[in-house]
Amino acid sequence: MIEKNTKMTEVLQMHPNSVHVLAEFGLCCSTCSGARHESVQQGAINHGLDVNELLEKLNALLLDHEE
Repeated sequence: MIEKNTKMTEVLQMHPNSVHVLAEFGLCCSTCSGARHESVQQGAINHGLDVNELLEKLNALLLDHEE
């Protein structure tokens, strides 16, 4: 499960399509050097996003992948 304190690089490693979900929110984490240090919550705050909405979409990917 992806949580607020999960680093963006970890998110990218958890599911191959996470890059597309992040891009839907305007986040280009796969090309950003800050992704190693920035958590999901920090990224959301820095980009003016709703962290809970972002987490919901990212975790939906993981749930779909497990089924």
